[in-house]
Amino acid sequence: MFLVKDEVPGATYLVFTWEDPRRDGYRGEVVDDVSLDYDVEVVHRWPDGGPQPDACLGQAPDNPRHYKVFKYIAERAAAGFHPVEGEAVVFGSWSEYARLRLYPPNPEQTDDESWYDYLDRLDETARRRRAQTPAQPSGKDRDEVATWLAKKHLIADSSIREVWYLPKEAPSDEIRLLELNDRLAGDESKVEAIDFGLNVAGAHFRLLVADVTSDQLQQIRQDPSRLPPGWSLDENRTWKRRGA
Repeated sequence: MFLVKDEVPGATYLVFTWEDPRRDGYRGEVVDDVSLDYDVEVVHRWPDGGPQPDACLGQAPDNPRHYKVFKYIAERAAAGFHPVEGEAVVFGSWSEYARLRLYPPNPEQTDDESWYDYLDRLDETARRRRAQTPAQPSGKDRDEVATWLAKKHLIADSSIREVWYLPKEAPSDEIRLLELNDRLAGDESKVEAIDFGLNVAGAHFRLLVADVTSDQLQQIRQDPSRLPPGWSLDENRTWKRRGA
């Protein structure tokens, strides 16, 4: 068997698989040639009137590659096994575990096919959510229009993680948006703004949108001159997908 330690928020799983997780594209640490003694029926049986089972994992003192799941902590101590933190789970392959447990999946631990399937599901969800786009603002206030645009873009395009509104030093009829998108492909050495015409409730605005990756945004924070000419991060307002 093979063993992978998977730590997720609030839990630790010791994943035992019969097939090598690396065949499924797993890139983390894998312990080879382990064995596991786990009688599921005995460990989890709860007889009437008896104490509730408290399944716990132990490691053999004379063989660090042998593990056993005990029904009670006292049984583990009596057997002289070392305590192991986490819940033991058994799967035929890493991909079976990933499909059940990892959502959203970790791209570093997921094969390409499963990862792109997940992205496809995100895009389909985004298409359904387009119908929930906030109502168009009725006024001509630039900040109000920028807020509406930011939320609209986050809902409509699942690849956008953040939208930065940069009003400082912009003309009164110009809206500048910096959109964080790590699915971009192309030349990351340049940050260019695309000019869109925009009419909202009879008011005309010049909409400029620049897409950047996380790496580019980090570079911009260190060197704002990488922004398009005249743009500034000062006095920005930012919307993130979770708070949209």
